[in-house]
Amino acid sequence: MSIKLRFEKGSMDTKVILTDDALPKLLALISEHQSDDAPAPAQSNVFADSLVDSAGDRSVVAKAWLNKHSAAEVLNKIKWDTNPEKILLMGAFHESKVESDSWRSADMETRFAEAKDAPPGNFPRDISSAIKSGLIATVTPRTYTVSRTGWNKIADALGKLTPDQFNI
Repeated sequence: MSIKLRFEKGSMDTKVILTDDALPKLLALISEHQSDDAPAPAQSNVFADSLVDSAGDRSVVAKAWLNKHSAAEVLNKIKWDTNPEKILLMGAFHESKVESDSWRSADMETRFAEAKDAPPGNFPRDISSAIKSGLIATVTPRTYTVSRTGWNKIADALGKLTPDQFNI
């Protein structure tokens, strides 16, 4: 994993590759020194686009972010209201904390308890909804994993956070 950084000052045009550990400091530096004089060129979402590792995998950066936060912080920083979305967040959180990429409904009860949030009252309905929308994939009839679509949705949500919200 790495961060590609490019900056220009007059005729100087520099490109460097940094370790992922530099991301919080870069975001703080940008937040502190961003100029109001000239607007930045219009781009889709520079911060969201930066949430990609060197291989183009957004899930790696999302997992790293999730691993540095508590379950409660994850739900508070990414304020999704529906139970399928919360299951997605807690499933991704679980995958970022353990070696296995699959989980069961009992794991979600534990993660929701860690977050001090009520687990979904009708887990089968809500997990089915998350599966139908492509956020969650079935591994076995009772185990699940976050799909590529789910990881991309989380990365998109992280891209919408301000640099201050992105940090702990």
